[in-house]
Amino acid sequence: MDIWVALLLVSFGLLFLVMEVFVFPGVGVSGLIGILALGAGVTMAFMEDTYLGMLTLGGSLVGTSILIYLSVKFDTFSIMSLSTQIDSKVAVNNLNVLKVNDEGVTISRLAPMGKARFGNMYSEVTSWNGYMEENTPIKIEKIKDNTIFVTPII
Repeated sequence: MDIWVALLLVSFGLLFLVMEVFVFPGVGVSGLIGILALGAGVTMAFMEDTYLGMLTLGGSLVGTSILIYLSVKFDTFSIMSLSTQIDSKVAVNNLNVLKVNDEGVTISRLAPMGKARFGNMYSEVTSWNGYMEENTPIKIEKIKDNTIFVTPII
């Protein structure tokens, strides 16, 4: 009678492992219950008879191997991963409107970065040659990789 309980525990262990892989992904309660049930079933089978214990251990290893094979074959782990790619860009510094040689004025001290106004647009700029005080007239010298380089107008 004990061997039937052992086989029932191994079956429930495999069932809980299947639920862990396919229904409740992650290391959770059902996976822990499945591992404990498998271990208890194999232990009970070995306590009953060594030959039956070996058969039960072999069967549980084969069942677990089949479970791992199916989870890899059906790519169940891709469900848990993020697969979208972000390819959009944020419009920074009004780069689609501003161009080289546009003139403006600093609205904060550039040390070496700060804010500047070009017409009615505000943008973050970088001083080409050091610090600049507030309300300094400036000109765009270069635009590279979302960075606007400016120099003072003399």
